[in-house]
Order: sequence, then structure tokens, then C-alpha cells
Amino acid sequence: MLKYVIRRLLTLIPVIVGVTFIVFFILNLSPGDPAAIILGEQATEEALAMKREELHLNDPLLKRYGRYMWDMLHGDLGLSYKNSISVWDQVIGRFPNTCVLAVAGIMVALLIGIPVGIISAKKQYSLIDNVSMVFALIGVAMPNFWFGLLAVIVFSLTLGWLPSQGMGEGLVPLLRSIVLPALTLGTGCAATVTRMTRSSMLEVIRQDYISTARAKGLDEKTITCRHMLRNALIPIITATGLQFGSLLGGAMLTETIFSWPGLGRLMVDAIKSKDIPLVLGSIIFMATTFSIVNLVVDIVYAFVDPRIKSQYRGK
Repeated sequence: MLKYVIRRLLTLIPVIVGVTFIVFFILNLSPGDPAAIILGEQATEEALAMKREELHLNDPLLKRYGRYMWDMLHGDLGLSYKNSISVWDQVIGRFPNTCVLAVAGIMVALLIGIPVGIISAKKQYSLIDNVSMVFALIGVAMPNFWFGLLAVIVFSLTLGWLPSQGMGEGLVPLLRSIVLPALTLGTGCAATVTRMTRSSMLEVIRQDYISTARAKGLDEKTITCRHMLRNALIPIITATGLQFGSLLGGAMLTETIFSWPGLGRLMVDAIKSKDIPLVLGSIIFMATTFSIVNLVVDIVYAFVDPRIKSQYRGK
């Protein structure tokens, strides 16, 4: 298992190199002058020229990319063009807020998706199954930003029950402020989890050991939880892990709509101001986080299914 984990961590290197290479060249070839963004529209040509020289903007792209990668290997992600604050400090400062939102969103998805998926599978082709699948399709197709704006209109502007923006300080304000963004994220993820749970459960329900368990006189709750759901968990864990990794990477639209001070909103603001070091630092952190979440999902497989653990030992 340890060798497998180390090998998976080493695969992060080409992922990070590839991501940074693509993003670096896209940002540097896009319209806009970082020196003008930093100094403002009133800056003179002499000041702009000095700032470009200071930021090495006159150097060839490959040379600038090599310098950036060399600094990154030494733990330096650079300074933000916009406020001259360390990129690492800004990313780490926003990441806990994104973690809170991601955990809340995935909990909403699991609390909705798994029970609905189980019921749909056990009552296949019934009215409950058809209705739940229709809502699942709507959830998959529905844009998050549309649902978020609708939730703000209904629960904040019309009813006045919940705040529409910001992250509250303290337990109660935090819980009230996280409800709408968590629902916005969770409903889309719940649709995916529901469909995956249903399809996995349908495969397990038809197995002979389920009929054997019923023949032994086990109650339906034990059969569902211990025999059906446990053996159907692998695809569910995969879907949940992918969704959670995406949320940890930063739910940019949701964080922007609700003014949530997370990593996604930080990157959106950095893109608008063409803050290349901050965009690169955010994307590197997102890619690394997503890869680590996928690794954790693979390790969880081993605890769910002992056969997978034996395969890891051989690697």
C-alpha cells in the first residue's frame, strides 16, 4: 500500500507541470498588460517600462516559465500583482472557507442522494422511482448559478429567512450563511449520487447472495444496509470523491454568487485582474487537492472491499 501511495504522489509532478505550462502560456498570451493593471491607467510610460522590467515581462515566455517553476520548487509561488501579498498566504487563507462549504455541500448531496437512490432501486419502475429520476435529471442539467440565484430570491429577498451573501462569524451566523450555498452545491451533486446509487443497487439486488440472505430470514433493513449498500459502495464512493474534489478545488460560481470568501472566488477575482501569480498558485493548489482526494478515494476502496486491498499489496 505504501509503495502504491508513493507512486501515486509522484504522478502529481507531471500533472502540476502540465497544468502550470498550459495556464501560464494562456494567461501570458491573453490581452492585457499586468504592469498597467498594477500601476493603474494614470501611470506614465516610463513607470510602466520600469514595472515590466521589474516583473521580467520583457523576457521570453519560456525563460519566464522556467524561472517560475524554479521558484515554485523552492516553495515560492510569488507575490500577487494586485496587492503584493504572498500568493501562498492568500491561497491558504481562503482554503479553509472552501473546505467548510465543500463539506456542507457533499453532506447535503449524500443525505439526499443515497436514500433516494436506494428507494428508487428497491421500487424500480414505480411512481417514486420515476419521480426521483426526473428530479435527478433536472438536478444534473440545472446550472448551479441559476439555482443559487433562485434560492436568493426566494429565501433571502422574498421570505427574509437566510442571508444572501457573506460568511457569518460565530457558529449560528455561520450555519445560517452556509445553508443557501450548501444547498446550491449539494443539489447538483445529489442528482449524480442518486443516479449512481440507483444503478449500483440495481446490480447488487439481482445477485444470488441477496436471495440467500432473504431465505435465511434476515430483516430487510439488515439486507439493505449490510449486504446491498456495502457491496454497491465502490461506484458511489467514486462519484462522491470526484464531486468532493471538484468542490474543494473551488466552486467558483457559487462562491461568487454568495460572496463566499473561498478559493474559487479568489481565483475569479485574480482572473479578472490578470493576476498571473495568484491564478497559477490557485490552480496548482486546486490540481494538487483534486489529485490527493482521488488518492484518498482509492485508499478508501481498500477498506470497503478487501479484494482491492490485496491488489494494492501486489503493486
